[in-house]
Amino acid sequence: MQAWTTAGKPENHPEPWGRPGAFSTFRVYPNRKTPFLSDYLDRLLDSGKRLNLGWIPDSTEISGRLNSYLNDLGNDYSGLVRICLFEDLIGLSDRPANSDGNPVEGWLLNYRRPEPLAKSTAEKELYGALSELEVEKEDWVIIDPKDNDIRETATSNLIFATGKNLLIPEKFILQGIVLRKLLPLLNSEFSITRGAPQDNDLSDFDEILLCGTGRGVAPLSALSELGWNSRGDILFNQVRQMYDSLIEGACA
Repeated sequence: MQAWTTAGKPENHPEPWGRPGAFSTFRVYPNRKTPFLSDYLDRLLDSGKRLNLGWIPDSTEISGRLNSYLNDLGNDYSGLVRICLFEDLIGLSDRPANSDGNPVEGWLLNYRRPEPLAKSTAEKELYGALSELEVEKEDWVIIDPKDNDIRETATSNLIFATGKNLLIPEKFILQGIVLRKLLPLLNSEFSITRGAPQDNDLSDFDEILLCGTGRGVAPLSALSELGWNSRGDILFNQVRQMYDSLIEGACA
């Protein structure tokens, strides 16, 4: 972990959750392959603007810090790197990608994100709560306390599936880079409807997928609090192949 002040002075990286700021997390593969990095950096700057951060470094400074950090990690590194923009600091940290593709057990979290279109480190109730779970195989499934619908998880976008029919939430969520890249491929193979199911609708779905940078594409195995269990893996296998092809092409 590394951090620098607005003046470029090295500083200790603070605990991010609960501190005002924006963040973005991207995947790194060996030989410093970073699929869709420009999209992640654009998302970071957009989040900073939406959150009205007092200081947003220009993209040149961010790229310089990032290149140096990746150099230090070395060509063999494979994992996740998170960039944080705080009010007076830029911070970088890394961690293993242990949840990539793993089945996920979901647990309900009643929560409404204050700014759905931004990734905010201030959301301690959401991102800080991940420390209560084994993130490699568990996630918080966010249920809106007012509308009683299910839109996303703490780490991922969601795809709800019955046969070749997909339901993908769109409103009041941040569409992640992984889902954005997959959508053209999904549109060519499936019938897609936009909307968010309520808790009593889940029995209609055979499979639920999570799409996110850390998870790639992963299957939800169960959401016990709502009595839902996965009834197959056909969709997961198809969409995971699409995702793997995307990553392979981006790393070529």
